[in-house]
Amino acid sequence: MSMKENPEVSVVITTYKRAEKLSRAISSVLSQTLREWELLIVDDNNSDSEYRKETEAFMAPYLADGRIKYLKHERNAGAPAARNTGIKAAVGKYVALLDADDEFESTKLEKQL
Repeated sequence: MSMKENPEVSVVITTYKRAEKLSRAISSVLSQTLREWELLIVDDNNSDSEYRKETEAFMAPYLADGRIKYLKHERNAGAPAARNTGIKAAVGKYVALLDADDEFESTKLEKQL
């Protein structure tokens, strides 16, 4: 199996009513010096909300990168449930949590390993 199928680290970002905040967080994962990662974005917006539509539109260009997965809750379940959804879907040896309005230093994952 390739590294993409067996990433060293799974990064989980949850989002709720904050699609515009995701750019910085996602960019900080894309710029990591450690390349063996997967990124799981968990959308905790209700499926029929404007926030879901905004988040789907925002995420569309990122999905071409096979390391990025976009998971959606049917209904808002709260941040802890969204994190658990990401953790359950993670395939990496380690899990790193990142808030949607935060960012990692470029060497964070490499240094933590």
